Amino acid sequence: MMKRAAVIGVLLPAFLLGAAGVARAGSGLGSERVGTASGSFLKIGVGAKAVGLGEAFTAVADDATTVFWNPAGLTNLEGRHAHFSHTAWIADIDYEYIAYAQSLPYLGGVNAGIQIGSLRTDMMETTIYQPYGTGREFTYSDLFIGVAAARRFTDKLSLGIGVKYIRENYGSAIGGPVVNTFSADFGTYYFLGAREAVFAVTLRNFGPEWQPDGTYIEYGGDDLGQEKDFQKNSSPTSFQAGFQARIWSNDMFRQIGVIEMSRPPDNSEAFRIATELTYMDMLALRTGYNLNADELKWSGGLGVLLETSGVTNRVDYAFTYSEYLERIDRISWGVEF
Repeated sequence: MMKRAAVIGVLLPAFLLGAAGVARAGSGLGSERVGTASGSFLKIGVGAKAVGLGEAFTAVADDATTVFWNPAGLTNLEGRHAHFSHTAWIADIDYEYIAYAQSLPYLGGVNAGIQIGSLRTDMMETTIYQPYGTGREFTYSDLFIGVAAARRFTDKLSLGIGVKYIRENYGSAIGGPVVNTFSADFGTYYFLGAREAVFAVTLRNFGPEWQPDGTYIEYGGDDLGQEKDFQKNSSPTSFQAGFQARIWSNDMFRQIGVIEMSRPPDNSEAFRIATELTYMDMLALRTGYNLNADELKWSGGLGVLLETSGVTNRVDYAFTYSEYLERIDRISWGVEF
């Protein structure tokens, strides 16, 4: 049974990744996939701790945001965990994220979690004849609500699964289309043993093609004036494989190193490295680097942990440096009780 669970844990994400690849046959090179997937907001990292590590969090997965990053990591959490984070994204876009996770011992050792992510911004309506605006404003918004569960099958292997309802609103108040869809996440978390090493694999946002509802009028070409359905685009399915291990530690300090490879749906593979140094389990300094990104390469951050009356409060801050865009700031507050 233990061997069977281990085989399933390794092969399931790989099989689903292959299925996703077949669905997108003909787009093998990263540069040829750019702009071919919907749901770009689902690729924005959540949680200041994860982002401080350069989003190399698949094999770390030790706070409530593991619902987002790797559902199998839910088995790392004891008790109840709540998480709130705010991201000041570029172009005055606000991104809010909430997660809650807890163990459910009465369900055979299952741990479960829920998450809500909301991105929104106000925009000016433009048309082909009024490119500088019509004078009407609308709200562009993205929303996802998800649940996840995980179970430890052996003392080393955990498996997790999650599902999400997703809604993109392209200004329905002024007649814009809306997308309603769903996706699934699959994760594994495997303890290797030596130096507290972990290997983890995830497949995120696996689901059907996205298509906005309604129709539009063609404004150019041979089909001028014709009413058409909106084009379908693939789900933003991505594959991650991560490894983390303790580099060194003593009575006061502990440092881990993280390596992660990710295959996004519409770009070439990304390789990330990160490290975290903690002092007395109370103060943490983090940094991460995306080796092959054109922008948003380097992230950093810090965290403070305080315990009062049996409740643990964790406050984390992270920034992502940009050479040409705005610096991106995130702040998170976590509660463990």
